[in-house]
Amino acid sequence: MKSKLECIPCLLKQSLNATRMVTDDPVVQEKVLKSVMRVLLDMPLNRSPPSIAHAVYSIVHDITGCDDPYRALKAEYNGVAMEMYPCLKGIVDESEDRLFTAIKLAIAGNIIDFGAHIQFNVRKTIKDTLTREFAINDYPEFVESLEKSENILYLADNAGEVVFDRILIEEINDRANIIYAVKKKPIINDATTDDAIFCGIDSLAEIITTADTPGTILERCDPAFVATYRSADMIISKGQGNYESLSEEAGNIFFMLLAKCPVIAADLGVEIRSAVLKHKSSVKREDSTI
Repeated sequence: MKSKLECIPCLLKQSLNATRMVTDDPVVQEKVLKSVMRVLLDMPLNRSPPSIAHAVYSIVHDITGCDDPYRALKAEYNGVAMEMYPCLKGIVDESEDRLFTAIKLAIAGNIIDFGAHIQFNVRKTIKDTLTREFAINDYPEFVESLEKSENILYLADNAGEVVFDRILIEEINDRANIIYAVKKKPIINDATTDDAIFCGIDSLAEIITTADTPGTILERCDPAFVATYRSADMIISKGQGNYESLSEEAGNIFFMLLAKCPVIAADLGVEIRSAVLKHKSSVKREDSTI
């Protein structure tokens, strides 16, 4: 997915938010903003938003000296989500379709996002996602693909959300070998290996790393990960960043997300806050550049 004009002010705002997580010093904040503005000024919009975001967050890191501005918030939401785990399991246990309910919960967990400029309530989002229709629902294709797959690559998104992923993984890990992919280094509130282990994923799946960028930009990933990606029978792709970076890549991909960004919602043809389970075969290819 290519970037749009709306991505420029969004990324500028993200850089300020991240800087304010580190320091109250207005001089440092101004330095970050002006440095980001200079980079954005000449950044080609035919690049994906995660690609540009990597450059933006690198500036935040270089100027503030902090490699993980959202460390405290990630830890907080890992804890919050783990406290919710028994309740989430109970919801699945009491449902008529365990798998579909687990998918709903995994998508609901995508609300835990500090890159998107939204206010969120996790419990309300769970209730809404469980009770409303998906804007895009390729669940039949998901079930069919799951039945045929031996190796599944699960691309994580955010810390805290990992617990919601765990609920889904527990429903499918007896059907296939699952590999859970997280970020190599901290970026925004994306999940890392530490987050995955804290949330209990290591007892259910092999954990591997992608790169140091939002989303999954294959050219920045290690060859070993790319080989795993290419050989996967089925890919579960969580969140907006993975959609942005993989919507034009090959693969049997199922995008699972809440559309929190107007640009992504428009690209998908859905309304903001819509729940989406979309198979790659039905994702349009965007061949033109801006």
